[in-house]
Amino acid sequence: MSSKEWPISYWHYVPGPSSPLQMMRGAIKCMDCGGVGEGETVLISTDSNKIRIAEALAGAAYAVGATPIIIIIPPVKTHGEQLPEPIVAAFREADVFLQPSTWSQTHTKARVEAIKAGKRGSTMCEITEDALCVGAIEADYEACDQLGRRLGEVLTRSSEVRITTPAGTDIRGYVKDRPVQYETGLFREPGQFAAFPDSEINISPVEGSAAGQVVGDVSVMSIGTTMHDPVTLIVKEGRVVDVQGGPSALRFRLVLDSLENEKAFNYAEFGIGLNPCARLGATNLEDLGRLGNCHAGIGSNFAIGGNILAPNHHDVNYKDASVYFDDKLVLENGRCML
Repeated sequence: MSSKEWPISYWHYVPGPSSPLQMMRGAIKCMDCGGVGEGETVLISTDSNKIRIAEALAGAAYAVGATPIIIIIPPVKTHGEQLPEPIVAAFREADVFLQPSTWSQTHTKARVEAIKAGKRGSTMCEITEDALCVGAIEADYEACDQLGRRLGEVLTRSSEVRITTPAGTDIRGYVKDRPVQYETGLFREPGQFAAFPDSEINISPVEGSAAGQVVGDVSVMSIGTTMHDPVTLIVKEGRVVDVQGGPSALRFRLVLDSLENEKAFNYAEFGIGLNPCARLGATNLEDLGRLGNCHAGIGSNFAIGGNILAPNHHDVNYKDASVYFDDKLVLENGRCML
């Protein structure tokens, strides 16, 4: 487990610009994890906040013989907001897609249709320049994938997930017949999706089945780090019915309320981190994928095997998790018990 912890409170914090040469380390590793090769087209869907990162990825794609195509739009308003139709069409046509963006493009029609068309790619939501230089990118993604497949094999046969933490998280939900999403960092085969430099598996509980509470003591998408200001979600019958805590909780409740849609409160996802090199509180992607962390997805689940298309998808990250499949302890603070 990485001991590097950054006391960052602003959700879109960037610790100074990184040079293109420094970023190339992670950009080339991204190409390797995606199996990008000679003659392929690589669509890079970005926004005006992430142009330097998009350029680094384009340089890496060109270096391995692929043709990079960068699409730039202004930042959208929230995580999971749908993209313009021309971008959806571009996703369907490219061989590989990458999504270095301020707001997550994971739970969008563009990403879903690309995967259905047999394309492959990775989200990179809220990625910062330094995340292509250090931290999670230093991981052995083959090993992360092996751990994810080992856990996923058991999860596929399970009916219920329960996750607890010393801080007070105790959440469970029914997952029988729901597909496991292997966002382990590798996306070399047609139809594979990743969340580079994150590494995780996730699953969407059956609508209406999730119950308990989640204490987000690491970070919340759109809000930032919550290590010193935890956000507690009270979940009943598959939806968030209350958001408790201090200033961060108030801000998150306002974010959800502003969407003016009951589906925005849907409990959408159990996420389980696999990456032992990910830093705590440095970037959202590293919090999502850090071994020992788990996260709750709130909002849309249609892109991960569910039936809810909400105007958002926000992840709430928490640490020191014990994970149970059908009451069997399978992962304890990053230690595999299988």
